[in-house]
Amino acid sequence: MARPIATPDDALLDAADRVLMTEGPSGFTLAKAAESAGVSAATFIKRFGSKERVFLRLSQRWVASLDSGLETATRGVDRPLRRLQVVALYNYHGMDDPVTASTQAAALAIDLQNDEMRGWLHVGWGHVRRHLERHAVSAVAAGDLCGAPPPAQLARLVMTAMEGGCLAWSVHPEGSLISRLTADLDALLSGWRREGSVPHDC
Repeated sequence: MARPIATPDDALLDAADRVLMTEGPSGFTLAKAAESAGVSAATFIKRFGSKERVFLRLSQRWVASLDSGLETATRGVDRPLRRLQVVALYNYHGMDDPVTASTQAAALAIDLQNDEMRGWLHVGWGHVRRHLERHAVSAVAAGDLCGAPPPAQLARLVMTAMEGGCLAWSVHPEGSLISRLTADLDALLSGWRREGSVPHDC
């Protein structure tokens, strides 16, 4: 008799991610993730061991997807300033509802309490910062951000505005998260434009 085909890890992690986004870290259980995946809880326990290991694997998978995801998102975008904006907003498009945003904020708290998960968050944010820095250099060269601070500082400021804006919106979710973050990002970047500048006028 042929052995049944095992459910791939990614399918189990997809199910776990769905439960995490609806239930939050405190409401997440391996049993709920297993039910969402259509497998037994024993399968999850055998594959991952604990819900903390599931969270860790989700973090690692997110980090592993970032570079290719950011490259795909910016492919075909003609101006470097626009590419910078795409990168800045990349991680928030799936969070444009209060429940998801609040569960993401709760997941961030879990990340900060665990050294290994905090380390992976640091790696992931590092990927985003490097993409922001690269497009910032190009935007300055194109004459779009003549008054910008050094690229590393610009990237930190942009990420701070986006993460802080997302957290604030999750507390008081008025309007659209993406609209809020886009407006905040535009306001931040507009302060670094030189009045009347033209390309290569930096």
